[in-house]
Amino acid sequence: MNIDFASNSKIKELLRMKKSGQFVFFEGFHTFEEALKADYIPDFVILKDERMLEDQFFHNNVFIEKCKNLNILIVKEEAIKRLSSEKSPTGIICIGKFPEQRDFGQSPWLYLDRIQDPGNLGTILRGALAFGCGGVFLSEDSCSIYNPKVIRSSAGAFFKVPFKKKNFKYIISEMRDDLEILSFSPRATMPFFNFEFKDKTLLVFGNEGDGISNSIICASNRVVCIPTESVESLNVAMSVNIVLAFLYFKRFC
Repeated sequence: MNIDFASNSKIKELLRMKKSGQFVFFEGFHTFEEALKADYIPDFVILKDERMLEDQFFHNNVFIEKCKNLNILIVKEEAIKRLSSEKSPTGIICIGKFPEQRDFGQSPWLYLDRIQDPGNLGTILRGALAFGCGGVFLSEDSCSIYNPKVIRSSAGAFFKVPFKKKNFKYIISEMRDDLEILSFSPRATMPFFNFEFKDKTLLVFGNEGDGISNSIICASNRVVCIPTESVESLNVAMSVNIVLAFLYFKRFC
């Protein structure tokens, strides 16, 4: 490990890196640990106190083996507050290049149309990892998947789930053969579990307020709903994870 105390000019450089939107920023020991498990090594780890290096985390075999050349910067607490996206910073911030895109696995896949809440997106990634989703497509006007809140709420899934930002026209042109496109809408009347899922299935979920774009609805094979009692609709992250869990249990139970 390369350990150094950050100068004012270095802190300004880190702030410029954050504002540029060209780097991944994430915080907390747990997220850092999950990144290491996925073989993602950040360029810098910023600590608010040199004594944090005494934490057992920095002395476990996984960390030592993977982070031989890691750059650790010690900064004052005020600098941590300026760099952090949290109301109550944990005292550890990681900065790195965008992770390499992973190859998509087997169906089912997700397409998220204009998702705007980073917390929802992170929770969806977490469910996608838990329930064997082969990958997540996002419309180009969805929120940034590199938002620190996405990374935090994904509980490490950000580093493991394949994802791409793609216009829906790409799906139609590149994947349409034998692809079943299933769009979810609270206004639909057909429950999603009333038919057999094909080998290549794309599950489409829409914007938190407006739902799925009409053009995508028209291109879908089916428009289905999640039956509920006493509520008009569900949070999009909850809806996605209900469907993914159902398909997972159907495959393995």
